[in-house]
Amino acid sequence: MNRDLIEILREASAQTARWGRVVAGLGVLGMGAAVAGPNVAGLTGDWGGMRTGLGERGVVTELSFTQYYGGLMSGGVADDGFDWGSRADAMVHLDFGKLGLWEGGGFHVHGETRFGEAAERKFPRSGGLWPVNTGVVLPLGGSERLEASSLYFTQRLAEKTVLMLGKINVIDLLAGDPFFGGWARDRFMNIAFVAPPSGVVPPTIMGAVVSHRWDAISVTGMVFDPEDRTGDYWPSDLFASGVNVSLGVNWAGKVAGRPSGFGVTGTYSTKDGVDLGELLLPPDLRGGRKSGAYNVAVTASHLVYERADAAGKGLGVYVKAAVADGNPNPIEGSVIFGVAGHGVFRSRPDDVFGIGCYLYDWSDDLVTGLAPVVGLSGESGVEVFYNFAVTPWFRVSADMQWVDPARAAVGQAWVGGLRASIQF
Repeated sequence: MNRDLIEILREASAQTARWGRVVAGLGVLGMGAAVAGPNVAGLTGDWGGMRTGLGERGVVTELSFTQYYGGLMSGGVADDGFDWGSRADAMVHLDFGKLGLWEGGGFHVHGETRFGEAAERKFPRSGGLWPVNTGVVLPLGGSERLEASSLYFTQRLAEKTVLMLGKINVIDLLAGDPFFGGWARDRFMNIAFVAPPSGVVPPTIMGAVVSHRWDAISVTGMVFDPEDRTGDYWPSDLFASGVNVSLGVNWAGKVAGRPSGFGVTGTYSTKDGVDLGELLLPPDLRGGRKSGAYNVAVTASHLVYERADAAGKGLGVYVKAAVADGNPNPIEGSVIFGVAGHGVFRSRPDDVFGIGCYLYDWSDDLVTGLAPVVGLSGESGVEVFYNFAVTPWFRVSADMQWVDPARAAVGQAWVGGLRASIQF
């Protein structure tokens, strides 16, 4: 596929929910307010007791640096070998009650940056439309830029009801999920697992999230701007292009005596997009306008093996299936499934590993509209990783991916890589 056709595909994508920007449209699973845990005693230790003292006073910090080395092993669209990439993350959580302000309140910041050769690439080298390494693609806005991708307030409205308000990195909402999420630092690296694209949720949202939990059931509602707000720090044009609403219901309990979960999440957008049924090819590359994009996802999980001496640790199976409108949403459906192990081996209590598979089906209207210049088919892939805990604060991972790209003219690709992460 030549460079002109790549640009055509990018332009068409940008006008259809920005999917050609690779990471636009992230599916949120089991949404809930992030709760800050204790300060991580990483490489720099307890700072002479100051870190513990700060935590007791309501200031929790999380600092990490991740280095990647990887590239295309066979297939794909390039043959320039492996290269390096890096990312740095800094999170600060403030508890207003412990700080002496008011009970139930909080403020949360996630600053992140990416840099290196891998972070400067403009298109996935595997030939796939989903990036094989989310860590060197997010945050949006270019490499070597520091962005506060999360900048939001939390308020406990009742004992089991929490409000989040502000700018929120949606991957942060998946921090507690054992399979998805992980910022391409802790678990999978492909965006299909880190934050499954849905076509209706951008990487960074600005709006409000309310979550209420009963004993086993939780309900989460979201209202947010449909545009990505990674580089925005003031809501001056909030909802100028429409509004997105989302509702999720999740159950967490036990099946056959082991932890299990089930959830349904629906998201609807009023933002106008290109009517893919009227897509015009170059030189115009435009069509009519259409609104009403949606995505409905069902998730399920079950721990098939649980260590008797460590509750919650073991081997689990996970699945997410979604359907979408296909116009103006360029996605029509997806299935993601796999297994993940956390501390399965008693001798390796902090090790994590996973095997995942994803299949994405593109809009029939988009495939038909681009057929004269770009042949598209469903995109699928498999990723396998093992995250070896050298120490509690230093981890090394090996990662292997097989990608069957959406672009019919590009052959299947094998991508390999190594990852090292340090918690400070």
